[in-house]
Amino acid sequence: MRINKYIFGLVVAMAGLFVSCDTENEGVIYTAENEGVTFASSALQGVEVPASNPLFTVDLLRGDTKNALSGSISAKGTIVVGEDAEGEPITQNIEGIKVSNYSFAPGENITSVNVDISPLPVGYVMTLTLTIDDEKNVAVSGKKAATMKCSKAYEWKSLGKGTYIDNWVGCQTEVEIFKADGFDRYRVMKPYESYLKTPEAAASWENWISTSSAEYIEFWTQDGSIYFDDYYTGLNYQGDSSQPIYVCHPSGWSSLRPNIPNNKWIDAKTAQFAPYYYIDGLGGWNYSGSDGVIYVILP
Repeated sequence: MRINKYIFGLVVAMAGLFVSCDTENEGVIYTAENEGVTFASSALQGVEVPASNPLFTVDLLRGDTKNALSGSISAKGTIVVGEDAEGEPITQNIEGIKVSNYSFAPGENITSVNVDISPLPVGYVMTLTLTIDDEKNVAVSGKKAATMKCSKAYEWKSLGKGTYIDNWVGCQTEVEIFKADGFDRYRVMKPYESYLKTPEAAASWENWISTSSAEYIEFWTQDGSIYFDDYYTGLNYQGDSSQPIYVCHPSGWSSLRPNIPNNKWIDAKTAQFAPYYYIDGLGGWNYSGSDGVIYVILP
């Protein structure tokens, strides 16, 4: 199956899969009244830590440094474990997240606390909220709480060389494939890179070809179906770098969720993706109801 990019028009634009949010990345601007403690931002950068050492630090700031100051931080972690009948996420609290107390020496305006996410299972992304416990220690207009995404890193082992086939793009490439030790989770390395450098790709896609593409694809089995993180084809719609074409899982749209089972294992070594090729805010080509679009063949 090969798609001519000039014949197939864009589907009517659907609700965007990629949602941006205001993360309040600016830190506190201190004034004479700002005498207490604050997080640098209410939305901190996410972290991934190795499962063997699931620790990281978070900075705290303060404006008035004359005296020593100490206090405690509480933590609440939640993960998504499924969906209810209406397609809404079902969450579960992760108990036992540990955060050290903070302590500023006289003259110090920055310190850090240690966070231990040992109770978080590998394979989940946790939403972690840290809160300064003592209200009187919080800076005027400061950020008492901060939220971030946390996960544990898998230990990846190479399975050897496999094959990646994307019949919509028109590529078939030899790829290295890794498996997460102890988990039904895989990484397909540089799926488009070699193809996009070929004369065949240049003839088919011309100036749509970007200088970069997905570093890897990560996919896994969940509830009997294959899920994958959305990834970049290395093609830009009409050659516009602001309009990258992504391979997207149908779970990103409520109307396409009935097609999730089309993402499946064909046999013990062959995984099938039934994607929506999507351009953020514009639309795309929906093959979530189709077979034979993308295959990953394990070594």
